[in-house]
Amino acid sequence: MKTSCLRALAVLALAVPVSAQNELTTTRESDVDLTPPRTEEGFVFVVYGDRTGGPAEGVLVLDQAVEETNLLDPDLVMTVGDLIQGYNQTDEWMGQMRQYRQIMSGLRAPWYPVAGNHDVYWRGSDRPAEEHEGNYEEHFGPLWYDFPHKNSHFIVLYTDEGSPETGERNFGKPECQVMSDEQMAFLKSALDRASGADHVFVFLHHPRWLEGRYGQDWERVHEVLAEAGNVKACFAGHIHHMRHDGTKDGIEYITLATVGGGQSFHSPDAGWDHEYHVITVRPDRFEMAAVPIGELLDVRSITGEVSEDTRRLSKFEPAMGSPIEVKTDGSADTTMSLSITNPARRPITMAVTPGSRDARWKFTPSVRHLRIGPGETSVIRFEVERAPLKLDDSFHAPSVELKTTYLGSERGYEIPPILHVYPVGGAAASKEPDSET
Repeated sequence: MKTSCLRALAVLALAVPVSAQNELTTTRESDVDLTPPRTEEGFVFVVYGDRTGGPAEGVLVLDQAVEETNLLDPDLVMTVGDLIQGYNQTDEWMGQMRQYRQIMSGLRAPWYPVAGNHDVYWRGSDRPAEEHEGNYEEHFGPLWYDFPHKNSHFIVLYTDEGSPETGERNFGKPECQVMSDEQMAFLKSALDRASGADHVFVFLHHPRWLEGRYGQDWERVHEVLAEAGNVKACFAGHIHHMRHDGTKDGIEYITLATVGGGQSFHSPDAGWDHEYHVITVRPDRFEMAAVPIGELLDVRSITGEVSEDTRRLSKFEPAMGSPIEVKTDGSADTTMSLSITNPARRPITMAVTPGSRDARWKFTPSVRHLRIGPGETSVIRFEVERAPLKLDDSFHAPSVELKTTYLGSERGYEIPPILHVYPVGGAAASKEPDSET
């Protein structure tokens, strides 16, 4: 290990180097005892949930997950199945496979597949007995396998073998959710190979421990895992939301949400969201964190220009046109205009929406969408009408809401919406302007 140096002050560059491990070096005197960092070994891996069962645009979510994962620089990336939409025949299956592999090729870390029902179920004529299993093993990898990494061991299982009696594949029938003798024998041999590992992590598609439609077959699998003594966690997908089902015999049971799969977003904070898990492994423990896709920022992308431009946009005020003339009967029929100059050094997009707490106003159109280059100015107009009703306490002036996106070189940055009150004149000139509209 190299000497760890705490850069408490700039003068540290003048300090005499110390050869002992993890000692702190400084040229200053202090009675504060700064704890050196731990020297224990460890690593990080990432787990992706389901990609499919949703709109085709879900591949864009997967692509973003890949970009963010590269910022975390894990040792490896695991999946839990449903990589492609499937439920089709070979030609369409092949195109989906190529698309998925092309996106995943953007990962700097190696990644490892798990087969789900979408990856192997066939639909249409000429269905082979093994459905898409042959295609899967030819283009993604084996249906079950294991490998070591540092102080840990990884085991991938297959949960769509089908009924041992009929061969039917149906995740909704308990008789189709049974582990074969062949795969059980493999699992036991894999656990023998992993006997010296500090941690064993298991990955599969269907969370069979939830029982119900999965039946009771997982109980005998759990007994084999528990007997090994070093299996620490099982990761699954399929249900498209996160849940942690506790620890049984030292094994934690975890189900992931989605990376582009069908998502209801019932409660994103409660795991109904596009996300991936980040697992930090130490010799005696591991920690798990879920990262919502789109929440990770690339530090190097927030340049001085981005920081300064977005601050300017957050304080931006449009130039308002002539006040809206309100007649003595409370009516108005005129035009309101705004002049918007982009103060940033990059293009922006903007949605400008007129409105009012006073429902008697009418605006045409209801919103305008703009794209404005650096330093450029756009002038927009709205037709404004107000019914001839008295100017009572329910009168409120119109406002305009600006929703701005700063178009950086690699991504867009949203500016919180800004509300501006539009000036009024005529019979309404004496009304106090709204502070909130």
